[in-house]
Amino acid sequence: MTTSIETLSTTALLNELISRGILSQNQADSATKKAGRAAEKAAKTAALNKLKVQITEAVTGGSARVYSVKETGNSTGIMNLVEAERSQVLKALTQLTSEGVFRKVGLVGGVEKPTSEVNAFQIRYIFDAAVPAEEEEVAEEEVAEEGK
Repeated sequence: MTTSIETLSTTALLNELISRGILSQNQADSATKKAGRAAEKAAKTAALNKLKVQITEAVTGGSARVYSVKETGNSTGIMNLVEAERSQVLKALTQLTSEGVFRKVGLVGGVEKPTSEVNAFQIRYIFDAAVPAEEEEVAEEEVAEEGK
């Protein structure tokens, strides 16, 4: 009796390969664990991407410009806008900052400072949706040319 590879599930395929002597049990166990880790990673990535979309939609509809992870006197808390763990919100904000959706600054007494000069409680995320970073540079160049 021959078995078609197309009709086998992953577990059945591994068992078939072990019975034919193509794979050892250790190799099959390793492959199973690797597939499990890949599935977990894909699920975490999908959840993080969903959270990034939720954050972007929440701040786009809002009137605030300055955000932080938790609400403070001079910023709106992202955790009040979306339902997620703090670590996940931080990870999403970091990725959104690298994508140019937010700008990470230190905010001390209403004055922006580089993040290297402030403590962790003074970190804020500024949402400049109206002018993406590339258009902002072009606008600055046009203003400089007009001033000449």
